[in-house]
Amino acid sequence: MVLLWAKKTGSAQVEFKDIDMSGNVDVLDIANVASIAEVSSSRKLKFDLRLCNDYQGLRIVLQMITGAKSLKLCSWFALVFSLWQLTNLPSPSFSCKSLHLQLNFVKWHLPGILNLLRHCPCLENLIVKLTSYAESTFQNILSSMVDAPVQCLTHHLKTVEVTGLVMEKQVIQFLEYLLGHSMVLKKMKILGKKEIYGPNGPKYDMAHEYEERLMNAPKASASAELNPSDVFP
Repeated sequence: MVLLWAKKTGSAQVEFKDIDMSGNVDVLDIANVASIAEVSSSRKLKFDLRLCNDYQGLRIVLQMITGAKSLKLCSWFALVFSLWQLTNLPSPSFSCKSLHLQLNFVKWHLPGILNLLRHCPCLENLIVKLTSYAESTFQNILSSMVDAPVQCLTHHLKTVEVTGLVMEKQVIQFLEYLLGHSMVLKKMKILGKKEIYGPNGPKYDMAHEYEERLMNAPKASASAELNPSDVFP
């Protein structure tokens, strides 16, 4: 089951919609779709390719929320967008200005994140919360996926906030990509877990190495602010 929350503009009302992705999703009906201000998703089960191969069904669900101004998506949806990216399936475009991703991070989230960025052309604020991290020896998956320009990075993305298990190799590669391509970026805020990356943490030395790497990374925006004190709150 996937749980969607749809919050309407100008109202405290929240509609709860349970969607069985292995069944019929055509029954989903959110009245006055244009008034939806915020949509959140939750799916606690592990990603299973067999349960997300209903491409048309998933598109029906997502097409109904393309007008939401704020999207909060879970790991499962990020991996769906990765699958579509890697299999050349078209993704719907969203008009959201804020995108919040909560991820149990693995390298295969990166194609999905880039796919989402490409299909959120008006995005101004990106928030990523990393609740876990699985290291991989796989080559930098970003290197083969960054040829096409990303409209939100060129014209709109102003703030990025990344929290949790942030000072890790593939996360740093992604942040370097954002710094190097976000032309109107104003601020990147990094909040790492103090018990892991702080002075008494097991990854303190590595975190400082990555901090220095980020501070010296090329920036597409001359006004982009990256405060090193944000790394260890």
